[in-house]
Amino acid sequence: MSFAHEQIIEMQNAFDDRYVLKDDCMERQETVNKKFANDDKRIELLIQKWNTLEKLVWTIATATVGTLITTIAQFVVK
Repeated sequence: MSFAHEQIIEMQNAFDDRYVLKDDCMERQETVNKKFANDDKRIELLIQKWNTLEKLVWTIATATVGTLITTIAQFVVK
């Protein structure tokens, strides 16, 4: 089955409106994957910062509760 050049051009024009060429699809996919890779890195950094902040909050809370208990114990003993 052979097609005339005009028929091939007509089919390409019809398909270009609905479909993406393989190379274009690969380029788009690579661009999207790069964006997601950067997002993953940012999420990891946010998790690390959150863990550091969480440790700091627990340290402050523990110190505060310890000081409070010590102060109450001193009042009870006196």
